[in-house]
Amino acid sequence: MISTKSLRDLLNKYRDIILRIEELNIVERKDIRREKAVLILRDMSRVCIRRIFRGNELVAYSYYWLDPEGNIIEGWDNAPHHPEIESFPHHRHTKNRRVELLFNYDLESFLILFPVYQK
Repeated sequence: MISTKSLRDLLNKYRDIILRIEELNIVERKDIRREKAVLILRDMSRVCIRRIFRGNELVAYSYYWLDPEGNIIEGWDNAPHHPEIESFPHHRHTKNRRVELLFNYDLESFLILFPVYQK
């Protein structure tokens, strides 16, 4: 089950690695919730988060972690552009430009990657 934990709660939990929040936008209309955040981490890397929920179901997401030059460190999304991946539409983009399987696409699982980043 994918967590619907509040984006604000998750950002608060990981606040020690966040230098600043450049954008935080949460819009709720009827049964749709759209969340968007852009974070600058202490190492000056950038994290872009987008989640769309219908009720409690996560229907669309993208989480991208970029180095200070804008290169992908890690990216997870469910855009339907890699049907060859067993976990389609869920997949991850790696620093080495590979597209790989992604079965656990919970935002918190993505956020725990940050403290281990080494240049």
